[in-house]
Amino acid sequence: MRCEPHLKCTLKCALDISCFEMNVYIELLKNSPIGVDELAEILDKDKSTVYKALQNLLEKGYVTRDCRILRGGGYKYLYKPVPFGEFKKKVLKNIEEWLSQLTKYLEELEEMSRTKLLEVLESEKV
Repeated sequence: MRCEPHLKCTLKCALDISCFEMNVYIELLKNSPIGVDELAEILDKDKSTVYKALQNLLEKGYVTRDCRILRGGGYKYLYKPVPFGEFKKKVLKNIEEWLSQLTKYLEELEEMSRTKLLEVLESEKV
């Protein structure tokens, strides 16, 4: 079964992540566990850019990282997406919070006059 192209955008919004972070997440689904170096090469991006995206995904709880000790000394972090059940819970929670906020805004807008509504909408940065 193939997902519609807009599913990626819907998930990106539900997860509150950037387009690039969504691309990183998709690569993790395909190639995990994986390190920053390998991921940067696949995505053709600088390691620091990939690392920042991974840090955000890690902080939001969408990925995990494991530390691997290297034979020659040192260590390397390998990243992978959280199990799908956890991912699904986070997406649903974000959607519920978003819907609650949107409902609140709509109720507030309903009480405004047309003129005031236009002022509010035009002042919002989109």
